[in-house]
Amino acid sequence: MRRVLISVVLGLWVLFAVKAQVVPDWYPKADDAIAMYINHEGEEEEVEVGGTYDAPFTLTFMANLTDTAGYKVLYEWEITQIKNGVEKSLAKRNEETTTFTFTEGGVDVSYRVTLVFTYSYREGNITGEGEAEPITFSLRGSSVHLYNAFSPNGDGTNDVFRVKTQSLLSFRMKIFNRWGQEIVSGNQDTLPIEYENGYTYYVCWDGTYHGRRVEDGVYFILVEAEGSDGIKYARRGDINVLTSLRKEGRQ
Repeated sequence: MRRVLISVVLGLWVLFAVKAQVVPDWYPKADDAIAMYINHEGEEEEVEVGGTYDAPFTLTFMANLTDTAGYKVLYEWEITQIKNGVEKSLAKRNEETTTFTFTEGGVDVSYRVTLVFTYSYREGNITGEGEAEPITFSLRGSSVHLYNAFSPNGDGTNDVFRVKTQSLLSFRMKIFNRWGQEIVSGNQDTLPIEYENGYTYYVCWDGTYHGRRVEDGVYFILVEAEGSDGIKYARRGDINVLTSLRKEGRQ
């Protein structure tokens, strides 16, 4: 009986030892890390490596590792800005998925986001590390363009006054009549926005005051804005309301 018991104990010990020595034949590896943003249509879109975008630009980075079953994985993201050839670390993050907003753009500014990960097997002395391909992109410099006329006559062409911009961090405007009376005002949070051919248009005025169509004539706009490249704008311009002229042209 004792001999049988000893055999059973030895068998269990051998089985345990063999099980303890079993090692996985897979290791965590990185396919390309993914960076996603919300486009102008409100849909998620993946960043194109080397692409150029408007500021501010909010990205969500996902590690996208495979074969992690049984492993403990530690992540380290580093977000780096390259400006005039000089690198500056903006942030380090340790989440599997992390979000960051980029605000500075211009021809001499670009960004690189890297992911390094380390791993250890939970049931053995197996450790290692790896890295994903860097994600690189840049942000456009800023611009502000004021038009000088529109025709709010309801014909579907040029019915609203818009300001054409690119890569702005802030925007605010006021429109006055010839006597200096404020007609309308707004900013980046209150004005309707339209996107066309890579530009952002702020819809500033529909040609009414207190719900009534204004008379034809010259009005004035004041714009203050700050660009992603640090440029501060203070623009003034004329706005010619040409409702009557356009109506005569259609007759």
